[in-house]
Amino acid sequence: MSESESDSGEKIHDPTPKKLDDARRKGNIARSPDILSATSYLGLLIGLSIFGASQIDVIGSSLTRIFAEATTPQGMSIALKAMQNAFIAAASLIALPIALILAALIAQRGILVTGSNLAPKLDRISILKGFGRKFGATGLFEFAKSTTKLLILSVALGVWFDLEKDRLIGLSGASAGTLAIYMGKTVLSLLTVATLVAGSIAIVDFLWQRFDHQRKLRMSHQDLRDESKDSEGDPHQKAQRRQRAQELAGNRMLQDVPEADVILVNPTEIAVALKWDRTQPGAPICVAKGQGEIATRIRELAAENGIPTYRDIPTARMLYADLPVGAEIPHDTYRAVAAAIRFADKMRSKARS
Repeated sequence: MSESESDSGEKIHDPTPKKLDDARRKGNIARSPDILSATSYLGLLIGLSIFGASQIDVIGSSLTRIFAEATTPQGMSIALKAMQNAFIAAASLIALPIALILAALIAQRGILVTGSNLAPKLDRISILKGFGRKFGATGLFEFAKSTTKLLILSVALGVWFDLEKDRLIGLSGASAGTLAIYMGKTVLSLLTVATLVAGSIAIVDFLWQRFDHQRKLRMSHQDLRDESKDSEGDPHQKAQRRQRAQELAGNRMLQDVPEADVILVNPTEIAVALKWDRTQPGAPICVAKGQGEIATRIRELAAENGIPTYRDIPTARMLYADLPVGAEIPHDTYRAVAAAIRFADKMRSKARS
């Protein structure tokens, strides 16, 4: 195998926009599950900090009332009402975490359901593929990430227990209210630590997932050639290239409209901008032409720059159909164009006087 053939198979090029778009349509996008964990912790922490005491009190009183009224004639209706109150209180605590998770999914463009990612794939049950996932770069990163999380949380829990052990012993005879307050503060403290740890790891994981996604979609020289060949034959791609070329040509053409001497119109559908350099030999040339929106834009630019507009339906149609931009007008239109230029000169003289 020649060196050039070997190089053509090595995936050293970043994926093209088309490659990324094709991957997304198949459900292959960069996702960071740790961002979802971090946002859920953050939402729960905020919810408990703001509504925790009141909502937990509602849940506790509702459960107490269920047991207290269980043997009364109205016990069933009271229990249903209490369960409804408890459910609403619990739902208010988990509403914010759910909202933040959805926001994180949308930010990652992770809500994507396609037939491709729902279809069964043999490589998901392949032993060799599974071995590669476990012991490749992705698998090693996931192992290091899980180990780091476990170590940090274990150390944090050990430090907390060492700091709080004397207080825990002292609470053995405390009242229920004191224990509840202490437990609430403890939960918030531990949840704060978990949120900070999860957030830090989520940032690293997000950067890695983006890098790993790009790495897996890298392309070889042959991939680039094949994509270019496919794009050349794709009618949609051809239409897009043609439209871009027309837009570029139109923008470049409109830049020359302020230099025109007169605009021939028919009067609304077609506009042809003509320029005549009196210091040089030759006939007037077409600097811009168009129909529809482009014709409207030419007339607007003419009005903004004080260029007279002359109505001549047959000549405007003829020049639009047969005269390329940058070319001189044909001989059989000299008389009509001369009349238009005389009209334009007369209008400028009136404007100056």
